[in-house]
Amino acid sequence: MAKDYFSDFSPKCMSFGGAFLSLSIAVFTYILLPLSGISLLTAIGPEITAAMGEDTIDFSMLLDQIAMYLRNLMVYSIPLIVLSIFVGLYEKGSYARIPFKFVSCLYLAVVLLMFTKGGMLDLTIDGSTLGPEIGDIVIVLEIKAFIYILAIISALKGFLAFAEFSDNRKKYLERSAKKFNKKDKKRAKWFVYEDSDETPRKKKKKKKVEEDDEYYDEE
Repeated sequence: MAKDYFSDFSPKCMSFGGAFLSLSIAVFTYILLPLSGISLLTAIGPEITAAMGEDTIDFSMLLDQIAMYLRNLMVYSIPLIVLSIFVGLYEKGSYARIPFKFVSCLYLAVVLLMFTKGGMLDLTIDGSTLGPEIGDIVIVLEIKAFIYILAIISALKGFLAFAEFSDNRKKYLERSAKKFNKKDKKRAKWFVYEDSDETPRKKKKKKKVEEDDEYYDEE
């Protein structure tokens, strides 16, 4: 058991293609999508304000604050991007995948709570445009129920890493066995060539000598 556990962390069991794919998905989800949202909010804010007229709420200020929450999401998600490399690096059914998958899901739950401040979004609006006697208007969006449900689902997905391991362990061992058998065959073939007089280089040299001998015999 312990031997299998540590052997799964071997570089031979790593899938660099899987790591790249997992990293790409994480970068798209936690960096590119928020950046797109920030660009959209920054662009449409002034246009909405201009379309509504002067005596209205400054939507640019409102949307900029929402964009700030998206920036916080990007910052808090950096560890998730790093963890995604290791989640993809080890295949489903590997002992090595479990801790990274488990920690990644739990941390995602924490990120959901951190970047939304526990499901309470504070937005400040400049009310002076509505009247000189009106100061700043603070709007609190309470989305606790929604955020906590998402956080609980994310945390539960961390425990599903163990179920994922059980379901895919047999297939993983079969794939690993085939992979290692191919490597062992290549290695054995190379050693046979090394120990034999008929290595590819020696064969080429022998063939050249035989051709030279035939040439001189003809003369």
